[in-house]
Amino acid sequence: MRHLSLSLLIAALLAVLPVFVVPMSAQQSRGVQQQAAQDDQSDRPKIDVESYAVDVTLAPQEHRLAGKADIRFKQLDRKTYATFDLDRRLRVDRASIGGAQVRFRQFDVDSTVEFDLSNQQFNSSPVLHVEYSGVLDPDEGRHEPVLARVSENSAFLLYEGRWFPTNGLYRDKADMRLKVNAPPEWTLVSDMAKSGDGFASGQPSYWGTVAAGKYTATNYKSEKADISVHALKGTPDIVKSMAESVGKVFDFYTQKFGPPPSPNFHIVEVEGANWSAQGSVGMLLLPSSQIRRDFDIAALAATVAHQWFPLKIGVKDPGADAWLVDGMAEFASLMYFEQTLSPAEAQEHINKALVKALAYEGNTSIRQAGGLEKDTPEYRSLVEYKGAYVLRMLRWVIGDDNFNKLLSRYVQQFENTPASTDAFEKLASEVAGGDLGYFFDQWLNGSGVPEFKLEYTVFRQKNGYKVLGQVKQDLDLFKMPVEFQVQTDGDPEYARVEVVGESSEFEVKTDRKPKALVIDPKEKILRMSPDIRISVLINRGEEFANDGKYNDAIDQYQKAVDIDSHNSLGLFRMGEALFELGNLQAASGMFQEALNGDLKPKWVEVWAYINRGKIFDIRGQRDRAVTEYQKAANTGDDSYGAQAEAEKYVKEPFRRSGKTTIG
Repeated sequence: MRHLSLSLLIAALLAVLPVFVVPMSAQQSRGVQQQAAQDDQSDRPKIDVESYAVDVTLAPQEHRLAGKADIRFKQLDRKTYATFDLDRRLRVDRASIGGAQVRFRQFDVDSTVEFDLSNQQFNSSPVLHVEYSGVLDPDEGRHEPVLARVSENSAFLLYEGRWFPTNGLYRDKADMRLKVNAPPEWTLVSDMAKSGDGFASGQPSYWGTVAAGKYTATNYKSEKADISVHALKGTPDIVKSMAESVGKVFDFYTQKFGPPPSPNFHIVEVEGANWSAQGSVGMLLLPSSQIRRDFDIAALAATVAHQWFPLKIGVKDPGADAWLVDGMAEFASLMYFEQTLSPAEAQEHINKALVKALAYEGNTSIRQAGGLEKDTPEYRSLVEYKGAYVLRMLRWVIGDDNFNKLLSRYVQQFENTPASTDAFEKLASEVAGGDLGYFFDQWLNGSGVPEFKLEYTVFRQKNGYKVLGQVKQDLDLFKMPVEFQVQTDGDPEYARVEVVGESSEFEVKTDRKPKALVIDPKEKILRMSPDIRISVLINRGEEFANDGKYNDAIDQYQKAVDIDSHNSLGLFRMGEALFELGNLQAASGMFQEALNGDLKPKWVEVWAYINRGKIFDIRGQRDRAVTEYQKAANTGDDSYGAQAEAEKYVKEPFRRSGKTTIG
């Protein structure tokens, strides 16, 4: 930790000015790999912010923000300085308490500012006045999430963007008053209610999100919420569809987890974002690219769940307990799909979560992964998806009724007190009526997943049949109940078998003659199998391709195809990557191989024809291109707008312009 006492002594000896800034280079690492919300802040001065009063001015043409913040806080320890988070692009110009200047140091490495309190005498809660400014215009192609941006036509400032000095993120609920000075033709949307010429909170929370631009508002009322959609470019029909879908999700969560922090919910379109969705108290922010007919309902459902986790139920340690926030939000979305979709449709979402949870399975545990940067594939895999799957497995272990009781008590008990993994484990054990320490230690503190292998024999008995067998896997300390499906000439029969250690014997009795035995048919356990391994490899390849790492993507797709040479999806994705690299001959061959494969999923067929048509057009073979487009039209499959795409290029040749894209 950087203590100010020695620095101030040196400063006095060298007659340094009373107000000074010492920026640190990004290479001076103090947890560079972790974002500020998840850094180890155990040695950070302990303060309790009571309120923020923030006044900012937006200068769109300059992409500039200038702000003044008055922060009322209490000191909870005897340290002689206070630390606040502030985006490194914003520079503190001056600071004072009661009119007296305050020395400060600003650190770029973790976007923090330290304020010297050594010469201050406080009889009550002091008010720290901070003036700051800077340009919020991220570079194009930036990979880290853009959480604060000011552009010519609009602006958005997220709570997590640290655009005003904050006492960490999701650590200290406080009241807030906000005034935003923006062009008169702009509309302002905030997570707080209107108050005079600005906004103000009604109760302490994690306030501080605002969007500004030329918005058109559309109002929609669901059963339990008033929803407003603020669109920049979105058409009325798309806006209405999104509002209705979000309303259904919102109502389900309200029924499951109780009322949200705010009954009013704003869906806000923003420009220049590089993420699929972000949330704040009573707000859901979506980039313009997501305001479309085929919007990502899974991403929306998980983001809406953040109204409860962490905005209603926070955690003590944003790193080690992160799975109770992001994992819980992802699990909430899975519960919504299970409740509202057909079993087959819901299973698709469950399977995707399983595959994503296994994408970075290695030696890093879920609780360790909470310290990774949030917007990385590793964090999303291990914390969001694997965390969600741990909750799904817990429901299977303790039963639906007990799990519902657990959720109800969890929400009630920790609505006003930060939760922790230990507290959740204790509560789960109380509800289940037994010690679940083994479960949480196995799945949260350890790594590795089982891959089951079955050996069994069927015996005929007087009253039916008996299956005697053995289930094997590689984890010596593994302990979980496992579901078996016995397929017969009638309805399948199910049995629950306790599997302990590397080898466990089992006995299952059935009325009808068993034809086959399937382990974990509904994917209730985080596990590996040849089919799942192929899906994991393809998913890894897709993530590399999304980042423009096409050679790395091809390596993953090739591993999948090596396991199953008829896997159409792996072959199709390899064709896409080869196309992006400009290897049209190899890409065309891969699309043809995909057509010769298992044609799963079904849309692979229509898009393989379309993509082959595009390749023929690029090579000047128009007749062959039209033939492929017509084959696509003949499939009748309109997945992802395929029919309109095929019809378009039957009429006019495909031409590449700028960055190459397929489908």
